[in-house]
Amino acid sequence: KVEKIITSLNTKHSTGHDDISTVLIKSLKTSIVQPITLIANQMIKTSTFPDRLKIAKIKPIHKKGDTHLPGNYRPISLLPSISKILEKIIL
Repeated sequence: KVEKIITSLNTKHSTGHDDISTVLIKSLKTSIVQPITLIANQMIKTSTFPDRLKIAKIKPIHKKGDTHLPGNYRPISLLPSISKILEKIIL
């Protein structure tokens, strides 16, 4: 199931605060399936989600208009890719 979730992730080069992209995760899929499965099982047993995986990198994205005006930007939150995998496992 973990391997299927990794395969289904959107292939993006953007990263969270951990600087790990889904491209990297997909390329290392066979090596990381077991460790991620162990982490997920431990999360389920202890009913806890690791705090470090809750940290998002906030990036401003230009909407339209003058690029010098802060109001013309919207924030996006970039979560760690491993966090997305673990969320899908729990879901």
